[in-house]
Amino acid sequence: MICGVAALNQSYLSTHSQLHRQWKRRSADVGGLLLATGNSGQGKGWAGTEVETQYAELLSDMYNQTLQAVNEHACDFVPTSLSKPTRSRLIRSLDIWHFEPHRLSEEEILASTLILFEALYRIEGMEEAVGVSLDQINSFVYHLRQIYRYENTYHNFEHALDVLQATQCYLETANMVPPVTILLEPNRTWKSSRVPNSDALIQTLGLRDLFALYIAAIGHDVGHPGVTNVFMKNAQTPLSLVFDGRSALENLHCQLLLRVMRHHGLGVLLDDPVEGTRFRKILIQTVLATDMSVHGDFMQRFQEEVDGRRASVFLRQILACQAILKNADISNPSRPFPVAKHWATALMQEWTAQVELEQHFCLEQSVQPSADPLGKAKSQIFFISAFAKPLLDLSVQAIPEMARYAQHCHMNLERWKTQKEELESHNDRPSAVPIPPPRSPRQPSDFQSAFPLTLPYGSTSLLPTPSTTASVPNSTASSDSDPTSPCESVSSSAPFFSPASEAFSQNSVVSSQPSNLRRRTPSSSGSSNGSDRTTPSTSPLALTPADGHEAIRAAARLSIRHINKANHRFSHNNAPLFNSSSPLSTVVSASPTPSLSDPLPPPLTAPSPLTGAGKLSVNGSSPHISSPLFRKEVSAVKEQTPPVLSS
Repeated sequence: MICGVAALNQSYLSTHSQLHRQWKRRSADVGGLLLATGNSGQGKGWAGTEVETQYAELLSDMYNQTLQAVNEHACDFVPTSLSKPTRSRLIRSLDIWHFEPHRLSEEEILASTLILFEALYRIEGMEEAVGVSLDQINSFVYHLRQIYRYENTYHNFEHALDVLQATQCYLETANMVPPVTILLEPNRTWKSSRVPNSDALIQTLGLRDLFALYIAAIGHDVGHPGVTNVFMKNAQTPLSLVFDGRSALENLHCQLLLRVMRHHGLGVLLDDPVEGTRFRKILIQTVLATDMSVHGDFMQRFQEEVDGRRASVFLRQILACQAILKNADISNPSRPFPVAKHWATALMQEWTAQVELEQHFCLEQSVQPSADPLGKAKSQIFFISAFAKPLLDLSVQAIPEMARYAQHCHMNLERWKTQKEELESHNDRPSAVPIPPPRSPRQPSDFQSAFPLTLPYGSTSLLPTPSTTASVPNSTASSDSDPTSPCESVSSSAPFFSPASEAFSQNSVVSSQPSNLRRRTPSSSGSSNGSDRTTPSTSPLALTPADGHEAIRAAARLSIRHINKANHRFSHNNAPLFNSSSPLSTVVSASPTPSLSDPLPPPLTAPSPLTGAGKLSVNGSSPHISSPLFRKEVSAVKEQTPPVLSS
């Protein structure tokens, strides 16, 4: 009897405990719902009432925007067939320190990246240790390449390839990976003579660690908007708010990189029950270390390693990967001098564009670009003396094989100092003509294609003033757009990472001003085969609030053009991305000059506080008109027509 009562009590307590836990979770849900729907907070809540849920909305937007950025650039990889002489030339060029990716064509840039991974897979046991095929790597790299922005003159895919090649050179010098020329010998494999152990720092790295380092190198700047963390912190951009101003860009790169990895089956490395957590930490911590604001902390930890105060093996492996990638990321000053000068110029151009954007938003100037050679020489002397050379000198103490790269850096520093002295003596002459401040070929509106959360609130102010715009009904589609652009959107009317000129030139009328005064569209920076297209700095949507319905129709027409180009681009598929029965097709067939009495366009979904309105329902899905280009116009419509939630 007593045992029966005890068992009954125990069963009751167990059931009560489960009910308590369930009720506790439900009470928390109800409480959260009450907070979300109450009227005592500030700001726009997810339930549509005035509540203070900004941080939750930022996290939600971060998740949705990165997911969309990855999905909209997902396309099948079509390998390009290189001739044997071209492939041999690329293989040999990747094995020397005088490497110039900015002189390669687009096909050669992508092929060079794949060649480096192919050489890595010649290590005995590498593919088995990683569990990922080369075909998956090819698709992964091709996908990443779509998300790097063309407009950036420095932080572009050429820079990513440059960093990966520098990483390969460092590891090859340390006898950790084979030379790239091993690919000239079919079916030959390679094994390092260095046995993994915990003595030398570089020898702590295993096969998976080397693979993680290669992945970090090629993806460490993916989605870079072309502005710095300091700019985003000063502008209080959503991305900076999400990460509290701490390594916001590097966290964005990690989020995009992990998503693309999972998209192509590399998630097996991240979710491995035994090694997954370790692999993720090495990958993420290595990318985060490229933020120069944490450079001092890294140098302190690195000095402790050199002084013999060693941490655990795992922390030393992270430190080794960070040291290699950080050196590769700022390897430009140690390249041959002509190559170093090119990258210095590319960085100055990107900084100049940022300064003009800061002036546009009335922000404090956070970078100091210089158009004159003297200013550039001073900038390089400071950077090499403060960052590049001390890092290399310390790396040589931990990895002695890197001594020759430190010597290159020292030689370049002396050349910059000599150039500075010569320029100063020249400027002392009375005939010296002062050089005007640098001007960027890019306009603030070119940043419209950047990742949305990296721009300040209300970025519709990036648009040109209405006095310089062309009206939509009389506009014509430009033939200058490039439907084969690797950065072009597949399903979005104004893609996150596509060239801004695409969005502007679709409906713009070429200005009658002289061609030498028109703004040139930037192409893949530094490339010798850059585009010479010209686009006027005008907006195709100069609409007043009274033209609200036309604003949505214009947005839909522009979206359809991108959809048609995407269908043309992927014509090898069985079916187009959007069929003729799509609700958007009815918008395209509308009259070029519709009146307000015409049928209303497809309904709007509930607007996001950060991304604004502009989501059209297409066959049950919602391709985003996410660019700030359309926020102002659609917000004017909301004053007249209440938004309707799509089913």
